Amino acid sequence: MRPQVLLLALAIVAVLAALPLAHGQGASPWPCCDKCGVCTKSIPPQCRCQDVTPTGCNSACKSCVRSTAGFQCADSITNFCQRRCTAAA
Repeated sequence: MRPQVLLLALAIVAVLAALPLAHGQGASPWPCCDKCGVCTKSIPPQCRCQDVTPTGCNSACKSCVRSTAGFQCADSITNFCQRRCTAAA
């Protein structure tokens, strides 16, 4: 097998392994983010989301911060900003 093909196959497997999975059937997948904040330059990136919700953070969020605007998850999560929570307008 050619080294380039092997390297490409390994890269595809790494990308697929980094994709977050949905938690439960019918549940919206998490982590997701509509308004991305700061991300590290690491591969894959660790990001913080700036989404604010009035009802609280996802149950998987470890550091939920409350403000006058609502609740925000302050966790730095791999590929946090890769998937939107709502459909793009």
